[in-house]
Amino acid sequence: MLLSRRLKSFPRAISEELRGWKWDEPPIYPSSNTLLNVSDLTNGFCETQRFVYLKYKGYKPEIKAKIGNTIHQTYVYAIETIKRLIYENENIDGSKLKTLMGDEFYNLLRTVEEGNIAKVLWDHITNIYSAELDKVRGKLFLTKDSLVASVIPFYVEFPIDGSLIGLQHAIRADAFIPIIPLIAEMKTGGYKKAHELALVAYAMAYESQFEIPIDFGYLCYVNVDGNRVFNNCRIIPLSDSLRTEFLEIRDRAIESIDKDLDPGLPKKCDSECPFLKICKGS
Repeated sequence: MLLSRRLKSFPRAISEELRGWKWDEPPIYPSSNTLLNVSDLTNGFCETQRFVYLKYKGYKPEIKAKIGNTIHQTYVYAIETIKRLIYENENIDGSKLKTLMGDEFYNLLRTVEEGNIAKVLWDHITNIYSAELDKVRGKLFLTKDSLVASVIPFYVEFPIDGSLIGLQHAIRADAFIPIIPLIAEMKTGGYKKAHELALVAYAMAYESQFEIPIDFGYLCYVNVDGNRVFNNCRIIPLSDSLRTEFLEIRDRAIESIDKDLDPGLPKKCDSECPFLKICKGS
């Protein structure tokens, strides 16, 4: 079923005061000039938001190479490459796209940590959009621009100015589907409620910048196991309760930074938290 058709079955009941374009009024109006990054607020590492406090106070996190970084980097580069190849090559079909993508993979391989995982995902993406290219290329009167938009009807790493709602100027949603419109986020591993809050943050920032409503998000978990790619995607209604929860987290984080109030340790620390050693030593 088309994604747009599925969305019609969901209710659309969002209070006006929780739309991003109400950025100059409470509860959206930020109480400070401090601007935060979406990932710092919605990574799910720390329920007390001590992660944000430590980062903005200058503590250095322990950076670990993650499979998620490889998956995200591979996906973005693959989508950008497919679009470029369609623009550059006359009369390209799915078979030729597969051949060209095979050559292009080696440019990515130099930059990723997990080459085997990258190759499995790269081939998976190539197969999907090669088939899609063959499906739509026979339509009459398609310009290259129209062909690209028909094969891949979304943008990756879509830039949004979040400064009106207390977020940084250049935040980037993993993907944006303009014809719906819909914000999408790609994650690895298992479900976390915090990932839904990331969708809300990007949506409210988009609403503040463009004054166009975003009622839903699309949360996709992408994992590679052996030679198989597993996708688990769900529609997330960006409800009043989710918007309110995000604003409360934002406000607590801003207060802890501006007033230098250490929010303290959570009941349980996430084993993946980059500040784990600092917190355990405090």
